[in-house]
Amino acid sequence: MTDESLNELFGEGSGQPVPRTRLAIILLVTGLVLALLGMACSAAPGGLVVLVAWVVIEKELDRVDSGYLPTEFKPRLLALQRVTYAAVVLVLLLFVVQFFLMCNGTMEAFWGRLVTRMWEIVTRMWGTVS
Repeated sequence: MTDESLNELFGEGSGQPVPRTRLAIILLVTGLVLALLGMACSAAPGGLVVLVAWVVIEKELDRVDSGYLPTEFKPRLLALQRVTYAAVVLVLLLFVVQFFLMCNGTMEAFWGRLVTRMWEIVTRMWGTVS
């Protein structure tokens, strides 16, 4: 660790702290993509990543409120917080849709047809190889 980074660690450096919005946006986008792709199996991992993005945004807003970050970042963080809330609501709706699809047998029929079709393809390929 250099002397400059050590000074930054203890608040004596010349750099100004900035919010970790890039991390939150990456987590938010990744979580939404995982939740949408997870509709075929489980949207839970994507939902968890979206919740982590929510925690990161809340932590950054707390850093602004405590005075660690300048207040100039607050409007951007509040906008990102609203987007994160919308993403949480979207993930909850995806859970409801997925639950409905599992309860009425649609998921079972989908996976049954998919597995049967894949088995037919594999057995045809295996028969032509041997």
